Amino acid sequence: MLIINVVTHTPTLLSEAKALAAELQLPYSNSIEQTGYSLILTPDHLCLQHNTSKSLPLKIDFLAGKSAYRRQHASLKREALARAMGLKNNTHPKIVDATAGLGRDSFILAGLGFEVTMLERSPIIQALLADGIRRAIADPIVSNIAKRLHLISTDAKTWLTELPATERPEIIYIDPMFPTRTKSALVKKDMQIFHDIVGEDPDADSLLPLALTCATKRVVVKRPRLAPHLANMTPSFSQTGTSCRFDVYLKTK
Repeated sequence: MLIINVVTHTPTLLSEAKALAAELQLPYSNSIEQTGYSLILTPDHLCLQHNTSKSLPLKIDFLAGKSAYRRQHASLKREALARAMGLKNNTHPKIVDATAGLGRDSFILAGLGFEVTMLERSPIIQALLADGIRRAIADPIVSNIAKRLHLISTDAKTWLTELPATERPEIIYIDPMFPTRTKSALVKKDMQIFHDIVGEDPDADSLLPLALTCATKRVVVKRPRLAPHLANMTPSFSQTGTSCRFDVYLKTK
């Protein structure tokens, strides 16, 4: 069983950390434990630390690293995801990211000018996402981008099932957990932590047909480049990159 504690080293954040622990139904600890993970609240951010690893903790940061690089270089023509979604300038489709994860693809879509509803069922990942969005909104460079992200803590299948017909989105994006690689060196630190916290996506196959009943125009599924189609359903077409591909399922009237 994976052990996760909420920790803060800042006395003024003690009540906030304990409230977060209660909200997430996790134990609060006065110090880093010898096993498991610690969800650490600092004055600047919320992060997740593997207690026995020397690697840096995981925090969701839209202001630096790959997110910043992609934002600075993104365009509708350059981003394979945008092409797969059929996005064009001066259009305003409703986009739902049904498996928000670390939020990187949603942030890129928001950076291209689109509003994105993000669904995340892991309360811990959702808390990290909410913290990352909060910090991005406070930054004058990306504030307008972050304000286009609308995060909901929910299971996508439940949310889509209960969605009124009048509110159905044009586009639903699904990025299920990639199968665990056998060579650990190929698994990046943040994704390894993500795998540990979220686990596999055994119900991903059932999400695709549900999404197809809800989306009014298309469903886009991100897959490893050589992986089989999700739910063994053949897409209308695919956009293939060096390491992944986007399978596009067009709705027919």
